Amino acid sequence: MTGAISGRDAELAELQTFLAGVPEAAAALVLEGEAGMGKTTLWRAGIAAAEGSGLRVLQATPAESETTLSFSGIGDLLDPVLDTALDPLPPAQRRALSRALVLEEDDGPAPDPRAIGVALLSLIRGLAEAAPVLLAIDDAQWLDVASSGALAYAARRLREERVGMLLAKRSGMEARLVSELRQARDDRFHDVQVCPVGLEALHRIVETHLDVIMARPLLVEVHDASGGNPFYALEIVRSLRRTGARVEAGRRLPVPQVLRELVTGRLAELPAESRECLLAASALSPPTVDLVEAATGVPFRSGLLPAVDAGVVELNEGRIRFTHPLLAASAYESVDAGRRAQVHRRLAELVEDPEARGRHLAASVFEPDADAADALAEAAARALARGAPRSAALLLERSATLTPEGNERVE
Repeated sequence: MTGAISGRDAELAELQTFLAGVPEAAAALVLEGEAGMGKTTLWRAGIAAAEGSGLRVLQATPAESETTLSFSGIGDLLDPVLDTALDPLPPAQRRALSRALVLEEDDGPAPDPRAIGVALLSLIRGLAEAAPVLLAIDDAQWLDVASSGALAYAARRLREERVGMLLAKRSGMEARLVSELRQARDDRFHDVQVCPVGLEALHRIVETHLDVIMARPLLVEVHDASGGNPFYALEIVRSLRRTGARVEAGRRLPVPQVLRELVTGRLAELPAESRECLLAASALSPPTVDLVEAATGVPFRSGLLPAVDAGVVELNEGRIRFTHPLLAASAYESVDAGRRAQVHRRLAELVEDPEARGRHLAASVFEPDADAADALAEAAARALARGAPRSAALLLERSATLTPEGNERVE
């Protein structure tokens, strides 16, 4: 694996050591760094190496908009195995996990969060008996509260099982699951800081991604301005190439202040229909091709395809993923609050999940609104019935703020 990514030999060696130990006992590795530093690239390299060595990989890539969607992270992780992995579980555990993942409806009492954690632990252990398992989660800071709790419960109880957890997390942001792993894994926990790359590595990265060979003075300027952050550097070079601007010797680019403008400039190059699709995608959780087409009326070829070709988004089995969180944020903030409210109102008409509908309605109003408050209360009841009391409490709190005076409900 070493040498596969420019300037990341040390991180790749850590990944290799970690993966080699997974067939022996439970372990965890967290890749932590600033946005754009290359965590996802390393995370993907770890997945590829794991699959190449015979590990069964289950992965999830939560987005910021999904942090309050109960059990969405676990749903993504387990999706490839749900058809077979639930059957061996004891009936009570199977029922609890099925309720949490909305695989079945039940009028009985809501499953206790502990029951869901027990069921998840049993399922993971069952999978590990057949082959070593790697649970891989990118952007772990966006993992929803309910999934974090269930996975933390399972992680604390994994010892000799052949299970690895590979997570990527942004520096300076809280990730409950990462905190739990740091406490539980002891010497089996690997903490890898993804640091800035050097001059030569940055030179190779720019050449590989943009087919641009920089003269050394320009390379030094870009490295200084980006702080060795690969994503920042690529956006700077894209901007320079797009505008034809020259960098004067000795002048430094204040990347933290101008980066969002650089990203916005990249989005501005796309057709208007593509930008409309990206706006809808940035408001969805999770965004899918079908939902974006339904919300915008723009066909894939003229809407999302140019964004895919430009490297702004990636597609995986109909789901849309922005290649960097800043691109999603820029797409969402490219219009005023009124236009965003219109988008959320349209999405509320299309999504089927009550929690998602409630959140879209809440985002579509700027003052107390009975319909939005009722939708959030319904979403809270749904979350509670699925065994996600913390998510339900957050939804009820938001519902209360949107309830008009004189319409207060008693829960």
